Amino acid sequence: MRRSPGRAGHPLRVAGLVLLALVLVGVMLRLSLWQWDRAQAQHRLLNYTYAVEWLLFAVLTVAGLARLVSEGRTVEGRRTDADRPEAGAEPLPRSEGVLVGPPLRPGEELPEVTWVRLRRRLGL
Repeated sequence: MRRSPGRAGHPLRVAGLVLLALVLVGVMLRLSLWQWDRAQAQHRLLNYTYAVEWLLFAVLTVAGLARLVSEGRTVEGRRTDADRPEAGAEPLPRSEGVLVGPPLRPGEELPEVTWVRLRRRLGL
């Protein structure tokens, strides 16, 4: 059985993930600048396209992470008091398989499956 980490490790995990994202975006921007410098020195179109490509990777990474954060806040905001666990309650064991829940009310939407899976894997 897998134990879920305590809430004390949560801010540290989030800080580590933010630091990792910053490092990755920094590396992508540095690679873009490096390709741009090579393109100006060698006058090759291939290097210009790589420079733009690395810049796009960095922008899409930031945009994707911003969307995940905003969707997470939306999902957290939609939770009712009945969905939140009590302070002293034991968490239910997680089963590996299909996530089944109560039927949806008219107009209610499911959160994106990718966000739910990502949160489970990261223990958030």
